[in-house]
Amino acid sequence: MASDPCLGMLGLARRAGKLAFGDELVRQLCADHKARCVLVASDAGESTAKKAAMYAERANVPCITLPHGKETLGAAIGKNGCAVCALSDIGMAAAAIGKLAATHSEYAAVAAQLSEKNVRIQSRRGKKKPRDREAQAKTDEKPSGPGKTQRRTDERRRTAPQRSGNGSGHFRKTGTSSRPTAQHKPTKNPRAKRVFDRKSPRSKAER
Repeated sequence: MASDPCLGMLGLARRAGKLAFGDELVRQLCADHKARCVLVASDAGESTAKKAAMYAERANVPCITLPHGKETLGAAIGKNGCAVCALSDIGMAAAAIGKLAATHSEYAAVAAQLSEKNVRIQSRRGKKKPRDREAQAKTDEKPSGPGKTQRRTDERRRTAPQRSGNGSGHFRKTGTSSRPTAQHKPTKNPRAKRVFDRKSPRSKAER
């Protein structure tokens, strides 16, 4: 049975890291809901077969008893004796059971079930990729928050009105700072006071 296509597919899955073997690894794979089908050797013990069926039922995947014994199954996956294993890739599971159904008609129903599930999963994966790319493109087009805030601040500065001082303490608004206008105050120096009076807009009568 070394040339069995199904066993060859299981060996390929083992090398690809898509095959769990042994009671503990199969149980963990089914508990994580990553198993696609559970395979049991034809000469596995009754307790092992019951556990495998229980793991498969919890993961909602088929449990298949192979027409090969533990030694043959172990030799195909590179292990000395294997009573139970599980595939984590739906494509490889459908291919392996499909090859098994080609020579054993009793596996045809399970092969059709896995094949249909494989087509359904692959179609969903094909639809998700365009949506993800469109969402990423929209995210890249959106401007960042700080840049938008900075542009609004610059626009307010350019459109801000400017008011000139009239000597009464009003402020002149410029780009970033506001300063009070300077106010001339008379000094106590008489000479300077006369100069100030000449420059003052008061009338001669008031002087």
